[in-house]
Amino acid sequence: MVFQKDIEFLKEYRNIACILAFALVVLSVLSCLPYAPQGPFDARDYTRLAGMRLEQHLWTALIEPLTAPIQVIAGAPDFSIAGACLLIWVFLGAGALGIFSEIRSQSGKGCPAILRGGLRSAFAAVVTLMLLIFFLVMARIPGWRLIVEDPDLIVADLHSHTVKSFDGLPSAKTNLEWHASCGYSLVGLTEHDFLFAHDTETAADPDFDRLPVFISGVEAHAGPGVMVAALCADSHARLIVPQIGEPLDLTSWFTKHVHEDCGGAVIVVTFNNLKPADISRLVDDGVDGFELVNCGHPGLRPDLRRELLTAWRSRGIVLVASTDWHGWGGLTRGWTVIRTPGASSLSRSQLSVAAISKLRERNGADVVPVVAGYMGVPSRARAIFSPVVETLRYAQELSPARVLSWWIWVWAVFALWVFFRRIGLDPGSVLASLLVGLIGLGLIFAGLSLMGEGAGQSAPFSVRVALVSIASGALTLLAALTAGLLMWRKGRSA
Repeated sequence: MVFQKDIEFLKEYRNIACILAFALVVLSVLSCLPYAPQGPFDARDYTRLAGMRLEQHLWTALIEPLTAPIQVIAGAPDFSIAGACLLIWVFLGAGALGIFSEIRSQSGKGCPAILRGGLRSAFAAVVTLMLLIFFLVMARIPGWRLIVEDPDLIVADLHSHTVKSFDGLPSAKTNLEWHASCGYSLVGLTEHDFLFAHDTETAADPDFDRLPVFISGVEAHAGPGVMVAALCADSHARLIVPQIGEPLDLTSWFTKHVHEDCGGAVIVVTFNNLKPADISRLVDDGVDGFELVNCGHPGLRPDLRRELLTAWRSRGIVLVASTDWHGWGGLTRGWTVIRTPGASSLSRSQLSVAAISKLRERNGADVVPVVAGYMGVPSRARAIFSPVVETLRYAQELSPARVLSWWIWVWAVFALWVFFRRIGLDPGSVLASLLVGLIGLGLIFAGLSLMGEGAGQSAPFSVRVALVSIASGALTLLAALTAGLLMWRKGRSA
């Protein structure tokens, strides 16, 4: 008799189990398709590049379903558009499900009460998703790693920041460790208006010898609306950073100083405030290259992109892919690959000089901006339906280990759902509380880790962000514990 009741009980979940199984089969089939949507590609024409491949860190498969939202968003052409659309879709979807649940409960509630129930579900889903994304950004969940097979290739990021920038989060060591995990062998530390910010501290620390080579640089304004990342080969040189009131032709003046005073190179940070006509003028001013890809600001306007490609083809200007990493998140999709004969046998100082020399030569064939997937302004249809399109793209990127993680986690959560329902608890509320509580703990630990990034330095921004993370985590954990306590009391009274 007991066995028969169990059978009847499980029949209630047969349809749900079939839907979950079907979704997992679709996910598995998509992952087996031969098309690799992330490439790697040459960012100039999106041709697939030979002799290099993209890998993901195997350990992230352990928590794959948890990291899926940030991977869906970060892999889109423009993460800001994809993130906003995802939140809108989640709000509408959760609201609709909440309304449907209120109607199905047959509690005799009126329309206002049903709508309030839907809004509560919508806000709860959106807040939970935002907290999860915030945690994944703070925890710096790693993403793609570029692997190159040719020993003559330098994998570089020519634009990144540390706590010595007013808006940077990581220490120099953390910055270089992160770059190493993403496949970089050379990094430009381009602090805001602050040149040679790390030479003294790193010279006395032997741990830096095992990390990627870094080039001291500076990110500075070099004319009206013009931002540049200047890289210097000579760490003993002294470069005058532009200030307001300098000569009218400021870009030309600054570029000349970078070239002559420290044997460096100047890369224009291609923001959308530039006009297409500015590109030719800046080339005439002597700049060495432009960012075709900036992972921190991916939405490059099509007209600017066309003008950059024209300058590359007609004038040999180099185009690069930079992260502009300030410490937010752990996923990157841009690398600059520089061909330098004998690169693997060069010393650390020689590697820096060789990379800058290649930038100065204006030989686009030897400097290739590499990107994972398409980056830029998406089409209107892709933007509106980005949660669907980017989820399908994400499914095609999955490795066998990550697909297996989905199978294990989905059925484990389903088993917990059935168990909680069997003992008389609301499984949705219990699982949501557990998730929120774990996010809260994660935010607390991420904030505590970030507090140490600016140890012994003046890093007010890093500390403020750490305090926000800790406070958010504490409030989130408290809310989860309170909800859990209320459910426990309700279960006992029932």
